[in-house]
Amino acid sequence: MKTIALVGAVVTVLCVYRMPVQQLDLRYPFLVLITIIIGSRITVQIPRAKGHISVSDTFIFLTMLMFGGEAAILLAAIEAFTSTIRFSKRPLVGFFNAGVMACSTAISATVVSLAFGPLTTLPEGPLHTLVMALSVMALVQYGFNSGLVAVSAALKLNQPVWFTWRTNFLWTSITYFAGASAAGFVARVIDHTGFYALVATAPIIAIIYLTYRTYLRNIETSAAQAEQAKLHVEELNRFIAEQERISKALQESEEHFRTAFDYAAIGMALVSPAGSWLRVNRSLCDILGFREEEFLKSDFQELTHRDDLGADLAHIYRMLAGEILTCQLEKRYLHKYGHEVWALTSASLVRDAQGEPLHFIFQIEDITERKRAEAAIQALSVVDELTGLYNRRGFLAFSEQHLASIQRTNKCLMVIYADLDGLKQINDSFGHMEGDRALTKTAQLLAETFRSSDVLGRLGGDEFTVFAAVEPDGGVDTALERLNRKFAAFNAAKTAPYKLSISVGLAIMNPDEAETVEQLMARADKAMYENKRKRKTSPPPPTIEHFKEAVA
Repeated sequence: MKTIALVGAVVTVLCVYRMPVQQLDLRYPFLVLITIIIGSRITVQIPRAKGHISVSDTFIFLTMLMFGGEAAILLAAIEAFTSTIRFSKRPLVGFFNAGVMACSTAISATVVSLAFGPLTTLPEGPLHTLVMALSVMALVQYGFNSGLVAVSAALKLNQPVWFTWRTNFLWTSITYFAGASAAGFVARVIDHTGFYALVATAPIIAIIYLTYRTYLRNIETSAAQAEQAKLHVEELNRFIAEQERISKALQESEEHFRTAFDYAAIGMALVSPAGSWLRVNRSLCDILGFREEEFLKSDFQELTHRDDLGADLAHIYRMLAGEILTCQLEKRYLHKYGHEVWALTSASLVRDAQGEPLHFIFQIEDITERKRAEAAIQALSVVDELTGLYNRRGFLAFSEQHLASIQRTNKCLMVIYADLDGLKQINDSFGHMEGDRALTKTAQLLAETFRSSDVLGRLGGDEFTVFAAVEPDGGVDTALERLNRKFAAFNAAKTAPYKLSISVGLAIMNPDEAETVEQLMARADKAMYENKRKRKTSPPPPTIEHFKEAVA
């Protein structure tokens, strides 16, 4: 940027030195004022780059045709610097832009004068020569101007120069060619009718500016994703309401909406107020696995998970009633093959000119993987990774959650505290991998003994606990006998080089006292250690007498 600014300064100084002052008249300062006050203020920001493009090129080209290259170079440098200081506080940016305009204008003027003769005589010459000169002038000016800016932007964004130029500056050629055409037309008219024809530039510049802005907006809308698509739909609705007045703009907007709708990266759909699918895009078909014709034969209620349908319909009714304009919620859809698909669904209601509901616009983003990741993270915080049982946090949380509901029944509530005997000997004799298998098998036997509604946990090391509801008459003995048979059957099968044995303690909740799960666990833990002290160092597999002894 400093290099271009320095080269541009040298070029500008040389132009001032060589400028034929005797050829200038009051029209030149008038053009300078018009360019700085009006032309440079009509700017459009370059997408993804901190730069602007003005439509003052018409005045610069006109100055080149009327007063020669030196006057045009000086005007281009002044215009670039003054227009830059309005959107950038960095002086280097202003000098860089001035240098770019000075260099590109100097090269353009040099090339055209060498190819077609003096610049000021072109408006008086043959029309075909003027058209060819204007084309070369616009092409050279556009190529060098956009090329230098593209190099600067590419270095700043760490991108290839060709990619940066093609993405951000290819379409800016419209301002140069349109500006050169307008300058040639005005210069030709001035040559025949006088300088007052300059007033013709006002509507021409306005047309160029509005055409360029509309073109830029359409490109950005086509590249937009979720939020941009939503804004585009709202813009489309405004165009529909004014279709008689701006029919041409409506047709262009509809075409771009169709492109954004069909090729959006997220699912999009038009849904009738009754819930029928009116139109769906490819992304939505991929998300739920249905073909478009299959969608159009159903409604969104059929594909919504029944647990989420109530909340979904409530939002729909509120939009129909005019209470809210849009809604956004996470919900589950049903895939064609039966599994659930989590989606972030945004909905907005489109009304006709009379205010009646026309259709809904759904934007559906697949968030199934995020939901799975969240569920996995949540599971890791409450589940023991080795055995698959709850860890201490999970056991306490789910036990307290079920405690109130169990107390309202006639069930007997008990907490079993169990300790795997001889885990250290298993680890020392057969290795820690075999010790992990012993823990996993113990967890499996406990899970097979009790029901899925009971809460089982591994508190850490070789300690296990069970929160269970049993029948008040004989339910405790039945559960303990079933546990005894499970361990006895495993040991009888001799599938491991050792026998599994656990020491247990039992605490039964007193219905007359309000106890917490932790208090019950403490009583069961104490009973387990009392039972363990009465047994030998290497006890046989547990029997029903051991459990009853623990109960006692």
